[in-house]
Amino acid sequence: MEPIYIILIVLQLGIIVYFRLRAKKSENKKKNNAATAPSKLHDYASARSTSLAVTKEQLGLNIPDSVTRVYGVVMDWDMNGTILTVSAYITGAANAFLSSGALATGSGGSPSVAEQASEFVLVAQDFLNRAMPVADLGYAPPGTVRFFLLTNRGIYAIQEMLSLIDDNSSPMLGLFFRGHMLLEEIKASQALQN
Repeated sequence: MEPIYIILIVLQLGIIVYFRLRAKKSENKKKNNAATAPSKLHDYASARSTSLAVTKEQLGLNIPDSVTRVYGVVMDWDMNGTILTVSAYITGAANAFLSSGALATGSGGSPSVAEQASEFVLVAQDFLNRAMPVADLGYAPPGTVRFFLLTNRGIYAIQEMLSLIDDNSSPMLGLFFRGHMLLEEIKASQALQN
């Protein structure tokens, strides 16, 4: 009878060790996931700051001081607590990324993305008279979309409620539509690359 008890004790110890190792592995996985989440947010903040800091000189543009020209647009779109940022420049460069860190894309030199990015910036020029110069480059508040217009005379901003865009009553509908078209083109370009 003693060998049976020894086998049962060894079996029980084996089961206990198995479940403890499994619990520890699960705990470590949770810690690793928690540790990477802030870095994704940090990457988003860094990418957004970089997008807003692009200068006309970095893009190789020579804009006379006698005019105010939009050379870039950064659109922050609040999507139920997650911010989608789309940046576009007159040169055709464009990016899109989420504050959750779930998405980070670039144009990859796609001609269709470059065309949409340039068009977004050209359309933004028509909305400059509705925008105000800003020093605060904060995120879009809940339920809004905010456009930062990068010009040779500083950064301007304009904001709209998403409810007005949803019901097609916003005067910003054309600008939002162009930003959305660019986003769709970026997503299509990424799908082709993957």
